[in-house]
Amino acid sequence: MFGRNLRRCILTFVAISLSLVIFQCSQSFAGKQKWKYMGNSGCKCHMSKGCFEGEEYKKMKNQHYNTFSRLKTDEDKSNPECLKCHATALGLKIKKGKSKQGSKDFIENVGCEACHGPGEGYIKTKKNYKGKGKDAFKKLLKDDPMSARKAQYDAGLLVAGINKYKTIKEQCLNCHWEDAGAKNKCPKCEGTKNSEGKDRLFTKDYIKRDDHRDHDGIDDVLPKVDKKKWKGYIELDPWYKKKPPNAK
Repeated sequence: MFGRNLRRCILTFVAISLSLVIFQCSQSFAGKQKWKYMGNSGCKCHMSKGCFEGEEYKKMKNQHYNTFSRLKTDEDKSNPECLKCHATALGLKIKKGKSKQGSKDFIENVGCEACHGPGEGYIKTKKNYKGKGKDAFKKLLKDDPMSARKAQYDAGLLVAGINKYKTIKEQCLNCHWEDAGAKNKCPKCEGTKNSEGKDRLFTKDYIKRDDHRDHDGIDDVLPKVDKKKWKGYIELDPWYKKKPPNAK
């Protein structure tokens, strides 16, 4: 009697375990990477000369652009635990030739796509919106900024505090830490200081220094939009109530 019940329990456990495996596999397929990482060179709209989000961003003290060079040993430069925060797209699909080191597994430094997702989809949207040529998206952006935002987000553009994470801080804390005892603290940062000579602890100043928003047409329409209609496309983080750095 006991043996029969034990066998029944084991079979039930196996059945449940198989169900969970099948469910997890289906979730993996659902989350399959759709677009490739293109590298900062593909971000012509924001990294070009004269653009606030490009010119000014390079002058900021966030130093995301040189994170890979801070890995001093060959061991660190191949260590996934280091690369997940000192490089972009680790282990994901990358457009050929975008890694300066020739790696097929990552792009050096924390590039735009490290926070905003693989750019292949939204770059194509801007270059040839609905197959209507390069000027079609510019016209949409001028005539209907919210639809332009939706088109980019639907093509893979991620923005913390809007359509990825409820706050910008949540994304930052993937690689930064707020207290000295944090579990994700880099052991090699113990006792070191940041570029301003302060302890390497995350504060709101990090977000302020990294704020590279540009004031454009969408900032003028956002206060008037239907929040229910545009759910998933409007700001959630209170930080966005602050004016962009170059706002008049």
